[in-house]
Amino acid sequence: QQFLDNVAECVYYIEHTTSDINPVNLQLLLAQAALESGWGNSRFAVKGNNLYGIRTWTESTPHLLPQGIEKWPGWGVRVFASKCDSVKEYVRLLNNHNAYKEFRVLRQKMLDKNQQLDSIQLIKTLDKFSTTADYDKRVIRMIKKIRKLEESK
Repeated sequence: QQFLDNVAECVYYIEHTTSDINPVNLQLLLAQAALESGWGNSRFAVKGNNLYGIRTWTESTPHLLPQGIEKWPGWGVRVFASKCDSVKEYVRLLNNHNAYKEFRVLRQKMLDKNQQLDSIQLIKTLDKFSTTADYDKRVIRMIKKIRKLEESK
């Protein structure tokens, strides 16, 4: 629960202090952070403050390489000054990167209809985030797990 609270606090901070972004569904951000970082326990989260496995293709950008790889393979997992910085970068990517245009279109349709942002529908638009074929199903399971945790509070 502490992990979820910390990420949520960061999301609220970003949404209230950054003027050039549109909000992203909190449950979606929490579920992806929990899944991608092993609830904040992965090597990339601990050593690189990277909760989403955000990559860099520029060797000069601070990064970590996957274990067992010592020579630059053309990409690395970015290192951030804080975990909140990785959340902010992921929100920025969702709001700006071409790969996530379908996400933004669906989000806008929901907002235009005054609907609550539906994390389960939104994750289905992020197929380019992961090369894992069932990534959306994994995130949906995590969303449901987080909902249960929230209900038992």
